[in-house]
Amino acid sequence: MARERFPPLPVYRWGASVPYLEAARRQEEFVARRHECLILCEHPATITLGTGAGPEDLPGTGEFYRRQGIEICRSPRGGKATYHGPGQLVGYPIVNLRGRGITIHGHLRFLEELMIAACARFGVSAHRVEGKSGAWVGEKKIGFVGIRVRQGFAFHGFSLNITPQGDSFRWIIPCGMPGLEITSLHEECNGRAVTVWEAAEAVEEAFFEPLELETGIRVAPR
Repeated sequence: MARERFPPLPVYRWGASVPYLEAARRQEEFVARRHECLILCEHPATITLGTGAGPEDLPGTGEFYRRQGIEICRSPRGGKATYHGPGQLVGYPIVNLRGRGITIHGHLRFLEELMIAACARFGVSAHRVEGKSGAWVGEKKIGFVGIRVRQGFAFHGFSLNITPQGDSFRWIIPCGMPGLEITSLHEECNGRAVTVWEAAEAVEEAFFEPLELETGIRVAPR
């Protein structure tokens, strides 16, 4: 069966403090319209609980998280608990997997390789770990993935730590892995100041290089 033909894929850079639930709502609207795009943004301090998360993933009380200024949100993505906050790049690729002939597993692996490629642009050697999701530097996790698929469209996506986020991740059981060590580009670049939007440029370049070859996606003119 021939694959569908697609218009160029637009890139949206939202503000630096887009609330998580607002981002989730807007993604739902894009999926309903069958609108493919790549969204790059930051969120205020938020703990998200994926479909596999339970009370055991939040050691603190609701009052404790409120005192820290952290919102707790249920998310339709897969996975357990993770943290989003300032200094972390969040990417939401909304992609027609069915139309492009991409498997769910293949899309998840691509998101991991995307973060690894972006890290390499700053001289950081990240990698995948067999049997675990995300992007890793040594034994530490630097990038996270969690998606939802509806009617063949993938949404939600990935997050990449740009500045140190470790303290906030200690307030949850990240990815259901007690004692998981967290790192960031800033820490792995020997203190080099990498901004979120410098990292966004690297992610965008890495996103379209392989997809241009494999699935026919093109960057929309700006």
